[in-house]
Amino acid sequence: MSAARPKVAIVRNEGRPDAARIRAMVAEAVGLLDPGGGRPFARFVRPGAHVVVKINVFAPYPPPVSVDRHTAAAVVALCREAGAARVTVVEGVSVGTKMDRGETTESIVRELGLRSAVERAGGEFVCLETVERVRVEVPGGVVHHHLDYPKVVLDADVLIDLAALKTHTNSLVTLGLKNFQGLLTDAEKYYGHRDDLDVKLVDIHRVRRPDLVIIDGLLAMEGDGAGENGEPVPMNLILAGDNVVATDAVGATVMGFDPLDVPAIRIAQHAGMGPADLEAIDLRGVPVAEVRRPFKPPFNWFRPLDRYVTGNYPNVHVYIGGACPWCWLMTGMVAKTLAMTAPLEWSLVVGTDPKVPETLPSDPAHTIVLGDCACGAAGPAHELRNQLLLRQQGLIAGGCPTFRPTLAALERYLCQLGVITPELLEMRKQFTKQKLFDAYKKVDPTWEPEPAVPAAGAGAAPGPDATVPGPER
Repeated sequence: MSAARPKVAIVRNEGRPDAARIRAMVAEAVGLLDPGGGRPFARFVRPGAHVVVKINVFAPYPPPVSVDRHTAAAVVALCREAGAARVTVVEGVSVGTKMDRGETTESIVRELGLRSAVERAGGEFVCLETVERVRVEVPGGVVHHHLDYPKVVLDADVLIDLAALKTHTNSLVTLGLKNFQGLLTDAEKYYGHRDDLDVKLVDIHRVRRPDLVIIDGLLAMEGDGAGENGEPVPMNLILAGDNVVATDAVGATVMGFDPLDVPAIRIAQHAGMGPADLEAIDLRGVPVAEVRRPFKPPFNWFRPLDRYVTGNYPNVHVYIGGACPWCWLMTGMVAKTLAMTAPLEWSLVVGTDPKVPETLPSDPAHTIVLGDCACGAAGPAHELRNQLLLRQQGLIAGGCPTFRPTLAALERYLCQLGVITPELLEMRKQFTKQKLFDAYKKVDPTWEPEPAVPAAGAGAAPGPDATVPGPER
């Protein structure tokens, strides 16, 4: 007898997404997975269970960058209604958020009202920077063979994956599979964040898969997500499913993408974690065709990456040898930043074997060697690096991937040269933050940012699992 097909439900409600309406949508979506089963969460949550909910909070911005506080609260309340003895909501924000924006998980969840919403609903919030971790083997792991996994998640009776409906420059979409990236330590997040990112996302799920997946699609995001460069899209949807691959496949289809164009979905299906073919999924609620809307993809998808690197900026001279897509992407981001300093001219050296001329068209101080490959290249690139080191000029920015630390180093260097000022950088960040705050308040006029005052203990959260420091790596 063949195994039952995974179930995915879609609920739509065009009304204003207040707390009561969102709770009703979550209850309906989860209830559709087990119609006639009594309380909506009863299939997944037994009386006395400890439920852990992994939410998606990327940066200090409200929806669509982060999940809605009402959605998180609804999940907590419905779990308690089903008899859960304890509901723990967990998250650990990205390395870039901490480094580039100077924020912590604790400061963000307080400011966005997520901590207070969760606690009012009967749950506790635990920041993953502070939890006890255990070294676990990743069965069949390709990128990660061991992980320092949060014990509170490993020991939970029920694991719920509460993701957002967003595009993402690195993974095309960020849904249930991508959401588990937040379970890792900072070192593990940074490791395997290149072409191997999507394989890594599947590896995380080899340790433990969610029992229930809920996707907050009330205010979704298209374009250059998953952060402040994306564009909000009101979708008024809640999706729920009992298999992460199937739920992500439906979510990607709703966004107008072929699920097999999403690498993590394709790889997870290949690993036997679930189907990406909608014909193999028991679809419930609103038909996919009724809510499908083609989302604008991130700028680096479905177009050659060189479109955004070479031949764009008159004042940026790029010397790129063999380079992976991540370095092409980061080169484009760096070049865009340097273009704003015109008429200053810059030389940008990237890749395994960049052909650098004896005389650069820019001042040596305006030379950047980007990434481990360029930093380790031989020939003319090697001589250029030596000259820069001897003169103490230019910026030699290693790293693989060339990630947020590289962008932070670039900002520091531009400040050192006097091209920009720290005050201007801070003004830009605050302007972006306020713009996103204002946009969300139009959706939910009841929302006000709360004072972002960290709790005592540098972000420690209530609960026994939040007080034991994890291993440093």
